Amino acid sequence: MTAYPIGVEVACDGPTGRDDCPHSAAIPAAFASRTARQVRADGRADGWTTRRTPGRLLDLCPNCRRTRTRAPEEPTR
Repeated sequence: MTAYPIGVEVACDGPTGRDDCPHSAAIPAAFASRTARQVRADGRADGWTTRRTPGRLLDLCPNCRRTRTRAPEEPTR
């Protein structure tokens, strides 16, 4: 038996980028989508956005994009 990858799923990074999406949102991989870039392109048609941050991309579903707040600041010592 041989296993083949059938694509990827991109999940929402939450309203602040540091927490989970309260809706557990994810873009399912379409049949033809095999890479994260292709799945993100599929999600743009549904209102998803992508923001670049140092070292990674933040993926936001339409609900979190509208309710985005600033991430809580780290306490200073």
